[in-house]
Amino acid sequence: MEYHNSLVCPVCVGHEFSNSREVFDDRYGHPDLFELVSCTRCGHLMTSPMLKEEDLPHLYGIYYPRKKLSIDSIVNESKKVGLNFSKFRRWWMGVDNQGQYSACSGEKMLDLGCGSGLSLLEAQELGVEAWGIEADPNVKRISESLNLRIHQGSLNDEPFKDVAFDLIVLNQVIEHIPEPDKTLEKIKTRLAHNGRVIMVFPNVNSLWCRISASRWINWHIPYHLNHFNKNKFTKMAERCGYQIVHSRTITPNVWTILQLRAMTQTTVCGQPNPIWSVKDDVPTTKSNMKILFRRSLVMTVMFGISVVNRVVDSLGLGDSLVVELRPMDDK
Repeated sequence: MEYHNSLVCPVCVGHEFSNSREVFDDRYGHPDLFELVSCTRCGHLMTSPMLKEEDLPHLYGIYYPRKKLSIDSIVNESKKVGLNFSKFRRWWMGVDNQGQYSACSGEKMLDLGCGSGLSLLEAQELGVEAWGIEADPNVKRISESLNLRIHQGSLNDEPFKDVAFDLIVLNQVIEHIPEPDKTLEKIKTRLAHNGRVIMVFPNVNSLWCRISASRWINWHIPYHLNHFNKNKFTKMAERCGYQIVHSRTITPNVWTILQLRAMTQTTVCGQPNPIWSVKDDVPTTKSNMKILFRRSLVMTVMFGISVVNRVVDSLGLGDSLVVELRPMDDK
């Protein structure tokens, strides 16, 4: 039993943790070693030592691969949100694990940790007024080019103080936050009456986590600070005054492709993994026949992955949890 500095469990407010194993950044090459630790009272998993909120902009700016993102590709992707069968396509590909797809026309939406700003553009395509908050300084270039309302910083800066939001979404974000329970409490003060929150985060009870164990891609050390399952997240949310309205699991097919690749590779601390790099488009020199064969093979594999993932999701064992919450005291 050990004390890990000032580490506090956001689920049960416990202070004692047992070491699980040594871990490192197997994506982007952060040079330090970390530990995965377990709360001795409730079993919640956390990363130690934990990154501080003030450290995040610097680290994301260095290690996160958003410097090469094409603005045109972001805009083009956002246009697909309203196409025929787009809802089915998102479900089939496992990419409907994003809160903005549940926004209703005319609503005011805040995306906390909005990344590239794609979610804001998609929300606008759906008739939603959208604001965002992002720590990564690389996003400033995108937001200025597209005239997006993105605050560079955190929710604690009190951005957009005059706006009450009908929907606040955190897409793969709550696990990045050092004190997620305090963030939940802060979010309540920014909601309009009958407002709701949609959070999406990795599920440590997923089938792929059980199969791949220490090579599960969603440990994502050291950027993922808290590692939730549905039970632990529900306990934290209820302690913070929320009720869970709806929850489900979804596994993006691209995650499965990356997971299969990661399970066959050996990564070294301090060295970036090439499967996570963002590459510029490179013209192909292959013949048309080879291209068609490769595409048909990929489509066959992807079909099989889609079938498996959708079955796994229906059993509640998908890689990503999607949870809708409402404040208990919002009558």
